[in-house]
Amino acid sequence: MTSRAEALREIAEIAARHQLKADEIIGELNKAPQPDQAQRSTGILAKILAYLGGVFVLAGIAIFVGMQWDQFGSPIRVLVTLGTGFAVFLFALATMTDARFSSVTTPMLLIAALLQPTGIVVMLNEYSRGGDPQHGLLFMCVVMFVQQFFSFLARKRTTLLFTSLFFGAAGFGTLCEILDIDFEIVALALGIGLTSISYAIDSTKHRAITPLWYFIGSVFFLYGAFDVLEGSNLEILYFGVAAGFMYLGTVVRSRTLLFSSVAALMGFTGYFFRESLANAFGLIIMGFLLIGLSALAMSLNRKYIQAKP
Repeated sequence: MTSRAEALREIAEIAARHQLKADEIIGELNKAPQPDQAQRSTGILAKILAYLGGVFVLAGIAIFVGMQWDQFGSPIRVLVTLGTGFAVFLFALATMTDARFSSVTTPMLLIAALLQPTGIVVMLNEYSRGGDPQHGLLFMCVVMFVQQFFSFLARKRTTLLFTSLFFGAAGFGTLCEILDIDFEIVALALGIGLTSISYAIDSTKHRAITPLWYFIGSVFFLYGAFDVLEGSNLEILYFGVAAGFMYLGTVVRSRTLLFSSVAALMGFTGYFFRESLANAFGLIIMGFLLIGLSALAMSLNRKYIQAKP
């Protein structure tokens, strides 16, 4: 359900609760001041400048550290990476309480999410006494996930939820690699997990991040399923797996899932009939199949996704 539909539903609930009539609501809406285009343009410009400022800050830090790295000792190396990242993170948290600095919160959180993991890796590299590097990466992912997730619980910021998912998925993948679990199993697990989490997030105010995680989850799952079925007698079942994800895309009303499933169907169709594509008739048949899949995708998009309430 879109934010527009949710807003209309909330308006209807408020009107019913307070016994408001439609003409009364329309009258109040007509009295409401129209949004100032100048203010809207200024807000967009402020966001663009905030992101550019964040990029310049990060670039400046990177250039300075790169030029002086060989002259730094271990404590300074940790301070300019982990220390700077943590300071930026604290500054980002502080900006959440002041509307004047709200436009810089997201860039600062992203910078901190890049600098802090780098600093943790630098710290482990400088002070550890050997060991498996994968254990250090797992430690970094766990620390960052705990920080980002609990910060999200406290502040309810969408950016923090995004970074929590990233470090959680990266930590899970690293743990599975340490345990020597087959990659196709890891891909299936990540695909199911990320798709399920995205579905849960899609009904909240943080739904802006779900298209990307739907895409990542579907790619992991579809790749893992292909890796499991490839070369076996059940290989043709992949058509059903991809078609199932296409159906899921219509159920959750996600263009991302619809796109990834159609792409998987097209790719697998070419792979499955690769020997038949050596002649003209095979190419013609393949062309009609792809046209049919694209037409089906457009029809599903119009019927189940664009027409959602």
